[in-house]
Amino acid sequence: MVEAGLAGASEMRVLMYVSSQRWLGGIGNLSALLVRELVGMGHEVAVISVGGPVSTDVGPHRAVSRSFMLNVGTVRFRPFEFGYHVVAPASRYLFNLPRLVRWCTEPVIERLLALAFPDTPASGLGSEFLRRLHHGLNAFAGIDGTSGQEAAFLTRLLLGTDPDDLARISQIREAFDPDVEYACDLSLVPLIGKLPVRRSPLVAAAQGFELVWRRGVPLLPGIRKVRDRISLVVSGSEANIADNLVPIWGHIGGPLRTDVVPYGVADDPDWQMPVSDARAWVANHFRLAGLASDQMTVRAAGAALLTVVWLSRIDGEKGPDLALHAMACLRDRGINAILWLVGQKMPGSMLGALIHQKVRWLDLEDRVFVVTSANTSRAKAAFLRGADAFLATFIRPEPFGMVISEAMACGLPIVAPDQGGSGEVLRASGLGELAYPANDTGAVADRLGRLATDVVFREEASRRSRASFEARFNAKAMGLAFASTLDDVANEHRHTNARVLT
Repeated sequence: MVEAGLAGASEMRVLMYVSSQRWLGGIGNLSALLVRELVGMGHEVAVISVGGPVSTDVGPHRAVSRSFMLNVGTVRFRPFEFGYHVVAPASRYLFNLPRLVRWCTEPVIERLLALAFPDTPASGLGSEFLRRLHHGLNAFAGIDGTSGQEAAFLTRLLLGTDPDDLARISQIREAFDPDVEYACDLSLVPLIGKLPVRRSPLVAAAQGFELVWRRGVPLLPGIRKVRDRISLVVSGSEANIADNLVPIWGHIGGPLRTDVVPYGVADDPDWQMPVSDARAWVANHFRLAGLASDQMTVRAAGAALLTVVWLSRIDGEKGPDLALHAMACLRDRGINAILWLVGQKMPGSMLGALIHQKVRWLDLEDRVFVVTSANTSRAKAAFLRGADAFLATFIRPEPFGMVISEAMACGLPIVAPDQGGSGEVLRASGLGELAYPANDTGAVADRLGRLATDVVFREEASRRSRASFEARFNAKAMGLAFASTLDDVANEHRHTNARVLT
């Protein structure tokens, strides 16, 4: 590695492997944020996205540059450029018919389109057609709603990666010549382990693999085969190491070296938009969506004491129904509160419809407003800034929970389960009193009830939340910690190799 004049840091070439499946949620955004921070610090980063496209950046930031595979089979990079490459498209693995899809090469498609559209220039038609075809199949592959089908697809993609795709990864890898390689989740390690051994060490993130494993993908034997190539496993919390890594040590040949780097989001201006602007945005959003906006009138009249926001994908693991039961408890206790349940419905899942039904069954139509159309970063910020408190109802322990950082950035008091990363983060932030025993909706109502009735406590919790974000749980702190960790691993690996050679 070459020394750079950046506060004494070493300039690194980091090759990042990213899993593109949409149901992995925050992993893609986390990876994009990390790329942005590393590039901003002067490191050169290349990203290999396995499965399909991912976010190259999030938030209102300058778009980073890209470089792609050239037709002659080489890769071109410029200093401090973000090289982004999609490898092993999901469409090749979805139906276990890779040769059929690969037959549809660009020249063949272009010839067929030229025959169909003789008056249209053929140049680029084939690649655009394939791009749209693969994009559609990749989107379908992200979630198909059938666990058996999904497990078979992921097994083919991660454990049975086609030799041609592995060769392309090797080509990018050799051309980029990284100082260190980073896998955004441990489930990518078996795939990376099939690549030729080279001098760069491999660091893997702990999050994500448990989702793949629970879906029936036999990851652990694949990780065990190549465990000696893993220099370090990074986790967002100590709790995640205890919950998800320690139980698998016996299945993969023993413990791996671990380190904790707390995650965080960028400190974007939207996180601090005026509360009045945020509430006006939410009210207008409700009107445009055809939803009742009476709760804004109620707030103006002073009757609503607490507005709670729940923000996640509407998935069983996130426990949206627990939030409904907590709101019913608050109603029965005579506490005026409303809930904005904001999330994306999962394709093929009936849970979204069930949540709407449950709101009616519990007679919560005037207290719970389900929003599934807030798909922009500004919409997310408006719902967070317009609320008085944030509620998380994770059923399973979360490795960290990026939405916790987002709520902190907005200065919200956070009520979350005292398990996994969420409990660890709340205690580290001086918000331990708002952590509740997992899955206990009565305890959730207790914490929300205190926030509703004790304004001084609520304001202090808000102050601590934002202060903790500024001090620790932000993207810049995450980037600095990751850069230091990757640099240490790369230097240690280099020195070890030097001793071996001498």
